[in-house]
Amino acid sequence: MRLNFRVKIVNITFFAMVAKTQRLEGVSSLQKDGKHIVMFDLENCSLVQAEKTLRRIQRKYHLSDIFIVSDVEKSYRAWCYSKVGFVTFLKILLDVKFLDWNFFYWTVKRGKATLRTSTKKGRQPQRIVSVLTSYSVPISNSCEKVVYDTGLTKRGFTVLLGD
Repeated sequence: MRLNFRVKIVNITFFAMVAKTQRLEGVSSLQKDGKHIVMFDLENCSLVQAEKTLRRIQRKYHLSDIFIVSDVEKSYRAWCYSKVGFVTFLKILLDVKFLDWNFFYWTVKRGKATLRTSTKKGRQPQRIVSVLTSYSVPISNSCEKVVYDTGLTKRGFTVLLGD
């Protein structure tokens, strides 16, 4: 009995960009009661555009005062202390123009959002640049501090080992 085999050899070239990382601190949206405080990460917009889109979201979803911070032009983070369920939180985020889609991706993947509070390398400390007043809600006493690593640049890819 004779067996014939054909083997095809394929050369695959793989290029990878490895980026330096930095350790940052943030706050989690997930509260002890299972609800989420509403957080936003906006990019590639002016402060006026960020205010306009967040004001629309604030009115549509009846959200409390929204605090907008920035550490560099065209990059804004914002939060309010209104609490919502996770599905509602995702609906709100999907309705936000200029949303950073990496923020959305990691929110879905982890089941909670993380909003950076520490200073990124090469940037000034964040400062409040605007407050969109609506109604006041007290600061939650169950905010979880989060420590995480992120790339110094947005280009490249991440290889996760373990969790």
